[in-house]
Order: sequence, then structure tokens, then C-alpha cells
Amino acid sequence: MNHRSHSAIRCLTMLLLATMLLACTAYDKHYAIYELWVGGVKVTTRNQFDILGDGCVRYEGNRQEGTLVLTNANIVETIDPSAEALVVSKMPHLTIRLEGENKVGMGENTPVNAMTTCDVTITGDGSLAICGRASCLKADTMIIEGGKIDSYIKTADDELATFIGVALWAQDYMVINGGDIAVSYLASFSPLSYGLYTVKGLEINGGTIRISPDDSRLMAVGVITSGDLKVRGGHVSAYGLDDAINAKCTHISGGEVLAQSLDYFADGVCRLVTKAEITGGVFTISDMQHNPKSVKLFSNDLQLDSVQIIAGANETNAIRKEIDNYGYTDPYIRIEKEE
Repeated sequence: MNHRSHSAIRCLTMLLLATMLLACTAYDKHYAIYELWVGGVKVTTRNQFDILGDGCVRYEGNRQEGTLVLTNANIVETIDPSAEALVVSKMPHLTIRLEGENKVGMGENTPVNAMTTCDVTITGDGSLAICGRASCLKADTMIIEGGKIDSYIKTADDELATFIGVALWAQDYMVINGGDIAVSYLASFSPLSYGLYTVKGLEINGGTIRISPDDSRLMAVGVITSGDLKVRGGHVSAYGLDDAINAKCTHISGGEVLAQSLDYFADGVCRLVTKAEITGGVFTISDMQHNPKSVKLFSNDLQLDSVQIIAGANETNAIRKEIDNYGYTDPYIRIEKEE
């Protein structure tokens, strides 16, 4: 074969490789269409029905919204060291459906954030155990319809000054309509540790919410929102070393709310820093160890109508309004245990 033939073959080979490269590039651009990553794997139309190759994670939907289905999934690491979380969604809305028993971030190396999304809705009758050092699930608007969610904050001691430990964090609103939610704190105490945190408001219509159950350490604040807390149903147990509940205004018209704290930074009384409008349901305020003689509800305005308020266990209470003598300027309700 002469030199000219060799040159022609090389040219044809290079042309073929260039054509294949362009085709592959176009192919990848065509299929890599979802702004969704699971374990560092970008979700595409090629892998969406078995994202991790184990049959446990699939995506059903389009570019704007869809459902991430977890079926006995165990997501403990990411192939992308720069990823902000184990599951990342930048789509406008994502539904997460829980089937079977699922785990995210429950391995030896706890991620900074387990899941970060835009708007998210959680559904299904399965369970999710989720753990992060700074947050378990962080979203813009978060809606929980069902499922059993056990969330754990596990911040390392040398990171307490760096991270705000928040189990469920909504940048806008959080709505809980059902499900069984437990928040546990597995780190040394930090004044910046919160169970449920929302910026614009929290609405609870059903389900069971337990903040810092018996098997975990206490967070500084059980439930905190810069907006209103509205409870229309469900069962809420909020525990905190400082405040059990801290909200712009708490509206309780149904359900059961138990608030307990130690007021770690003051004199060992239960605190709820909120305006209160209570028209129904059962609202129980109690100190954690039943040792202090009083619990306090800081409030500009307190409206009571057919509500049960308990200080301590099975105690008779007297309710009176007075000016706070701990440096606060707003009136509050002090619920005193009778001697």
C-alpha cells in the first residue's frame, strides 16, 4: 500500500472519529435534560428509570416537574465531591414518593446536606431515614403529604460554629398535611440548631410531628418561623433547650400541641416566643423536668377559647398577665403552678 493510500485512510479515520464525536456530543446534549442529580449522577432520559443501576431510584416526569420514586433506596455517597447534597434538584417542582424503607446520608460519612430542592412535595406510604451535618432536607416550599420521615442532624464538634443545624428547612413555606415526622439532634449543643425552620410560615393540618424525641439531644429551638404558625390538626410535640416554639404568631384551631423546653439561657422555664390566637384544640405547655414553678408564653395578645392549657403534669393553674422581668418589653402570660 503506497503512501497516498495511507494518507487517505488516515483522513477517513479522522473524519469518522470527528463525526462520531459530534454525534455523541449531540446525543449527550439531547438526553441530559433534567436538572436533577442523585448521588452525583445526573438524571437523563437514558437513565431516568434506573438512575443508580440498582432498581431503587427512578424519575417520572419532564423538565419542569416530576416524581422521584425511592424504593428501598440507600444513597450514602456521591460520585461528585463538589455536589451540594446527595440529592439535588434545581427543577421548579419535585415530588418525592417513598416506597419501602429508604435511607439518604445514613452512611459513615455524613453529608453537609442530604437533600436540596426548589419546591418539593413528599408523598407515599414508605419511610425515609435522612441525615445531614447542616440540613437534612432544604427546599424553597416544602409540602409533606405522607410517609414516615426520620431526620437526623449530626454536626461535628469542630463545625458547630460553621453550620446552622436544621433538620427540615423551608426558605419560603412549609405545609404538613400528613405523615409521621421525627427530628433528632445527634450533635453537641449549638444555639443555632432548629428542628423545623421556615422563613415565611408553617401550616400543620395533620400528621404527627415530634421534635427531639427521647432518644436524641435537644435542639435550641423546636419550631421556628419568621412568619405565622397555623395548626388546624395533627399532633405536634415541640421540644427545645431555649424556645419550644418561636413564631411571629401562633394560630391554633385544632389538633394537639405540646410545647416543652428548659429555657437553657434563662431560668429554667418553658418559653414560647409568639403571639397566640388559640380558638380550639389542646395546647399543653410544660417544663421538661417539671421542676420550675412556672412556664411562660411571651405574647402581645393572647386569645383563649375552648382550649386546655396545662403547666406541668396534672396541675391546677392560675393565669395572669404581667410584664416580663427578664429584659423583654412585651407582656406575656405566666402560667403558675399553685403550691
